[in-house]
Amino acid sequence: MPGVTVKDVNQQDFVRALSAFLKKSGKLKVPEWVDTVKLAKHKELAPCDENWFYTRAGDACARAGVRGGVGVQVHLSHFGEEK
Repeated sequence: MPGVTVKDVNQQDFVRALSAFLKKSGKLKVPEWVDTVKLAKHKELAPCDENWFYTRAGDACARAGVRGGVGVQVHLSHFGEEK
């Protein structure tokens, strides 16, 4: 019987659980500049959620698990950067 993969679970729940794990484990070092950055050039303010960095990292990991080998362009188009 095959195991459960990333594709078999609800992606929102998986991203929440993965971001909580990344924060709890302490293995992901958050850069110092995170508090002063905005997420897109059309945004005026930084994100309200103080754990947004972990959520973004969890989402990127989940997308890589679902889609396989993803490059920078896939992440740019998913996270709002348009050409």
